[in-house]
Amino acid sequence: MVPVHCEPVTADTYEAVIALDVLPGQRDYVAPNVRSLADAWAYPAADPLALRHGPELIGFALLYPVGDAPGTVSLTRYMIDHRFQGQRLGHAGLAAVLDHARSAGHTRVRLSVVPGNHVAFRLYRAAGFEETGDLEDGEIVLARDLAPATPSP
Repeated sequence: MVPVHCEPVTADTYEAVIALDVLPGQRDYVAPNVRSLADAWAYPAADPLALRHGPELIGFALLYPVGDAPGTVSLTRYMIDHRFQGQRLGHAGLAAVLDHARSAGHTRVRLSVVPGNHVAFRLYRAAGFEETGDLEDGEIVLARDLAPATPSP
């Protein structure tokens, strides 16, 4: 299987990222990508990422450094376009985002999930995220540590 990889959202890809969408029943769980890109423009420390599977743009992620927790980054947005769901690309995309965060020097990733978003909750739990016991704006906070990158032989 062709791996999923992250790349920065650029002037060449932002319109395609905006066009990505989730299923209608999932829209209460994630902000539209146009909103996420506006947030990234307003907060220059943000790291907006396009997710690719081969030549296909399949998803989007947005990372923010957590100012009061050195080494921690927040996965503020994560989505896979409805056309690519159900193919385990969400798992592969999340792994790529975590590798990107690790490569950027982050040691911990945190995120929050809307209660009732069982698909996302299962995805994050399968990737090693655990509930912190905190709530943020009514959402369940999860976090996981990132193992240091292993050097190539």
